[in-house]
Amino acid sequence: MPLISGGDPIVSYVNNLDAPLLQLSPQDRFTLRDACQGVHVFGGIGSGKTSGSGKALAGAYLRAGMGGLVLAAKPDEVEQWIAYAHEHGRGNSLVLFGDRGGCFNFITYELSRQGMAGLGSVVECLMRILDAARLANPNAGRSSEAFWEDATRQVLRNTIPILFAATGNVTIPEIIRFVASAPVSLDQLRDPDWQEHSFMFAALARARREPIVPLSESDFDKTAAYWRDEYSQLDNKTRGNIAISLSTALDRFNRGRLHDAFCTGTNIVPELTFHGAIIVMDMSALTWNEDGIIGQQLFKYMWQRAVLARNGLDPAHRDRPVFLWADESQYFVNAFDTDFQSTCRSARACTVFLTQSLPTYYAKMGGENAKHKADMLLANFVTKIFHNNADPETNQWAATTVGRSLVRRNTYSEGTNSSRSMGMNAGENKSWGSSSGSSASSSNHGSQSGSTWGSNKGGGESWGRNRGLNTGESYTDGYSEQMDYEIEPADFARYLKTGGTANAGQVTGVWFQAGKTFNDSRRNYLHVTFRQ
Repeated sequence: MPLISGGDPIVSYVNNLDAPLLQLSPQDRFTLRDACQGVHVFGGIGSGKTSGSGKALAGAYLRAGMGGLVLAAKPDEVEQWIAYAHEHGRGNSLVLFGDRGGCFNFITYELSRQGMAGLGSVVECLMRILDAARLANPNAGRSSEAFWEDATRQVLRNTIPILFAATGNVTIPEIIRFVASAPVSLDQLRDPDWQEHSFMFAALARARREPIVPLSESDFDKTAAYWRDEYSQLDNKTRGNIAISLSTALDRFNRGRLHDAFCTGTNIVPELTFHGAIIVMDMSALTWNEDGIIGQQLFKYMWQRAVLARNGLDPAHRDRPVFLWADESQYFVNAFDTDFQSTCRSARACTVFLTQSLPTYYAKMGGENAKHKADMLLANFVTKIFHNNADPETNQWAATTVGRSLVRRNTYSEGTNSSRSMGMNAGENKSWGSSSGSSASSSNHGSQSGSTWGSNKGGGESWGRNRGLNTGESYTDGYSEQMDYEIEPADFARYLKTGGTANAGQVTGVWFQAGKTFNDSRRNYLHVTFRQ
């Protein structure tokens, strides 16, 4: 076993599901039970997701004595985990698989566990290689149609039993050689020259007459009938496409690093993690390129299958919690991850995936249903941690994930008004008049005389002024209630700290956990701070 340093890798461990792993606030803890439900971390470039929540979770899992599998996208991640392990007293538990040693012959491993009954498992492992090779292609587009997948699987199912019966072993070079020498017509099948030089014909003959591993007559007849009555009768183009797609993907294991790691001996098996080993995949995607992605996806798949099956083992092999760690997880996800995450809780498996944004998943998964596949996977992570992010789609999804609530919004209005009126009126009237008169009278019988006189004057004047001023003030105070985001999408790009000297080494994030009400916030989320 390629250990970093000598010593016994077995250490004590936490197995109480309610045991605290992290203190999130004075009143809230992250427990082993929470860890078994899966954690997914989102954060943009430079957000501090790896050095913040990632570092805190890694330290907690190491201190808890878990075994684990660490996938590496970048070369510095391997050195980072070596440092983590030594910092938390787990240096003796490290196992590096890749550039610095280790080998795992997955076909021999599966056949040694299950014998002839495990041939179907070998087929599925090879199909995972084909799928990983497709996804690792920079120009990957739509996933293969069901016909091509089924046809390739059928070829493998009728190849592996013959090779195993004839040789007692199955290797990738022999699979390629077997399919390449298959007959392309009934006439060729009957041709003595073809029979003399065909590797397939020789393997069939040995499996029939001198099998190393017995194969029932019924199974042999079915396999022979497939090559005679189906494969040889296929259209040349269809048959050629099947053979080329199979040999192209598997040819990576014919030579080079993948051959050395997966097609020679075996000194690393997934079950080591059940006893405290921390297997770090020392074949980073940025140095081994597509080979690194394919190799890590293959070992991850084998580890996941072993974890899901371990509840059938003795308690000594299933009591210790284990973890699966993938930073830049978009390089390593596939369709099986959803199935694994939905059922791994009972096997005490704690998954931690870290990625930048939702679109990275959509792009890497590919196909018409990429979004649905990503959504199905993410739905199985109960805890989600959101760090600073510049991607609006991810921020919108984060706000929707946290949810809405009834929000009371205060309303207030204030106003003043004034008016002024001024006016003046003036008037004058005068009237003057005079009158005079006289009168005289006389009589014949006497004398009498008299006179009267009179006059009158009049005048008048009027004047006035008016003036007015009106003022007023009004105030309105109230509130309205409406459903709104608990956290606005823009806040994930606006307020969260990204660490570094500018933030005094502090990284902040929103810790969301479905079905939980945190004591500190009385919400299903908590604002948390991590020290880099």
